[in-house]
This record gives sequence, structure tokens and C-alpha cells, in this order.
Amino acid sequence: MSNRNIRLVILLGAIAILSIIAMQSYWLIQQRSHESQSFHQTTTIALLRVAEKMASLNHSTLPSGEIIKRITPNYYIVNFNDVIDAHVLEYAMLEEFSSRGNYSEFEYGIYDCTNDVMVYGNHCNLIDPEKPIKGEGKLPKYEEFEGAHYFGVKFPSRAENLTASSGLTWTLALIACITVAFFVYTIWVILNQRRYSEMQRDFINNMTHEFKTPLTSIQLSSDFLSKQHVIQEDVRLNRYTELIRSQYQRLNTQVEKLLNIARLESGEFKLKPEKIDMHQLIDEVLDSKAAEAGIEGRVFNRIYNAKVTEVEGDHTHLGNVINNLIDNAVKYSPADQPIDIITEDDDHQLSVAIVDRGIGIAPAHQKHLFNKFYRVPSGNVHDIKGFGLGLHYVKKILHMHRGNIFVESALGKGSRFSFNLPTKA
Repeated sequence: MSNRNIRLVILLGAIAILSIIAMQSYWLIQQRSHESQSFHQTTTIALLRVAEKMASLNHSTLPSGEIIKRITPNYYIVNFNDVIDAHVLEYAMLEEFSSRGNYSEFEYGIYDCTNDVMVYGNHCNLIDPEKPIKGEGKLPKYEEFEGAHYFGVKFPSRAENLTASSGLTWTLALIACITVAFFVYTIWVILNQRRYSEMQRDFINNMTHEFKTPLTSIQLSSDFLSKQHVIQEDVRLNRYTELIRSQYQRLNTQVEKLLNIARLESGEFKLKPEKIDMHQLIDEVLDSKAAEAGIEGRVFNRIYNAKVTEVEGDHTHLGNVINNLIDNAVKYSPADQPIDIITEDDDHQLSVAIVDRGIGIAPAHQKHLFNKFYRVPSGNVHDIKGFGLGLHYVKKILHMHRGNIFVESALGKGSRFSFNLPTKA
């Protein structure tokens, strides 16, 4: 993942999380504000109705100033101009609060002017009257109305609702914190993975470049030795020279694969497109492989059914694609079994298939074949060598040529690797 993509992920993730937290906070504040305002308005109206009923029964008038005073979110003081009868007050409040349906309980107290104390009245449960009393047994006075007749009403369940709302707030805050922590951890993993990927790519680059110098020396030396008459006349020395050359070719092929993958991953890889006749390219690859060890005596059936064979692509890398697929077919099939190279026209595309009659691939492994470094498990058997880079490289190159690759295989029956490329027709 590039630096730009990582920065974009971090930015978008941060914006998303901050937006969620902001919306959540705004929603909670608005909800609590609305609930508090609604409760206050309803309670103010109800208590004013109670005061009016009592004043009517007492044939008195209510004070001209502030009548209802909210002391706390769940405690109200009601100013009154006359003596308050506890029984009448309780009856009026029960009637008023019951008719509104959004009150579950309340407790009240009446201020005693003579003794300057708040006399506790009762705890009333509107839902379950038989429920045991759990009131505090004491309500605070209100100094501003000192010397006047007033009563206080408290709603204990309102405090419980606020506590529950606070609990919800803390729960949502905890979820938000967990989300932020998970996001930070995800970014940390991405950055670590990227760092390890860069270290791996740098290591492969350095390793492969370090190998190129001794490999070139081995090639030059083996070519020089193979031209010496002493070597050519000695069968044993000539065989050793050929062995050196074949092992050089094998190691150089693996190093080139690593270099190509490193270039692909770094973004430095550039194709050199040109017009290519795929039949000619396949013939070139097969002719070059004829001198390789293990190819002698192998039968390749060239079944060229395609009529339009010209494509636009990179000659070297498309040749590597065909070479890698043929190498796999040779590795995983018996030497006495032929390998088919089939070409066909396919709706303005050229289809090329390499078919072997080898050991085949289980369905569970087929979907992983094109992953980098993936090799089909073979237990402790390591007779077939490789880095697991060939098919990954093949898929990358074909995608860069606007092509696709497919695999069909069955255990014990062989495999068919086919790819298509846009034609020039």
C-alpha cells in the first residue's frame, strides 16, 4: 500500500470516527435536553393545576410572583398564599399526575412556617400503591420562600432515569473508545505490514543484485571453458562444464524472477509494447527450452487453431509467461507424457492453453495458486524446487496486458492453464 493510500485511509478513518462521536454526542445532548424540557413543562403545568385547585378549595389567590420553582432536575417548590392541607394536597397531586400518565412516583413535603422546618408528607407510588415506601423521609427547604406557605415535590424515578441516561452515555463513550482503539491498532498493523513489506522488497533487491555479479562471472567462465579444446576432448570435463552452465541457467532464471517481482512491487516496472505473433513467440520459447536439462525427449504438441495471432505486448515478459507455464507443466507431469500448447480464437481475443497430464491440483489449493510465495503443500517432499513466484508473476504480467488467466485441474488427471489476450483484429 502506497504512502498516499495509507494517508487517505487514516484521514477517512479519523473523519468517520470523529463524525460518529460528534453525532453521538449531539444526539445525546439533544435527547437529554428535549427530555428535560418536556418533563419540566409537563411538571410545571401539573403543579400549577394542583396549586389552582387548592387555592379554589381554600377560596384564596395564588401569589403574583413566581409560583413554581425548579430547584434540581427532579425537585420543585410551589409557592402558596394559604395554609396547606396535606390530605387535600396529596389527593390533588395523585389526581393530576395520574391523569398525565408519565409519572411513576413522587414524594412531597410541606413547609411549617411556625417551626421553620420542611415536614415530610408521603411517598406515593402511582403504578404500584402496595409497593414498600422507599422515600428519603426528608426534603430540603427553599430559603427564598422562607416565611411563606409552600410545598416541595420530588420525583425519585427522574433521578434514576438520569442515571440510566448517564449509563447509556458512558456505554456509548466506551464503544467509541473501543472503535478508536481498534482503528489505531489497524493503522499500526498496516504501517508495520508496509514496513515489513519494504524490508522484504529491499532484501530481495539487494540479494538478487548481489547474485548477478557472480552469476555473470560463472557464465563467462563456463563459456570460456566450453570453448577450450582440452575440455571439448575430455568427456568428463565437458560434462562438468555443461553441468555448470545448466545450473547457472537455473539459478539465473530464479534470480530474474525475483528481480521481476521486486520491480512489479516497487512500481518501477514498465512494459515495452510491440506487435507480437504469439505462434512465433511460443515456437521461440519451445526452441530455447530444447537445450535445457530435463527437456530432452519431452513431447510438446503444438495445436495452433487460432487464425488471428497478433497481439500487442512486451516480447520479453510474454515470453516469460509462456516459459513459466511450460516449466510448471514439465515439473508436475511425467517425462513420458506429452504437453499440449493450444491456441484458439475467442471473441476478439487470443486464448492460449498449456495442458499437462500430471499430478493435478486439489480444488482447495487452486484459488491460492497465484498468491505470492504460495506453493501447493507436499508434506516433507521437496523434490520440486521453486519460490512460488512464477504464477504470481504470470498473473501480474497478464493483467498489465489486459488479459486473464484461468486454471482447471483434477488430482491425478493433470492441469490446464489458459490465458487470453486482446488481439489486433
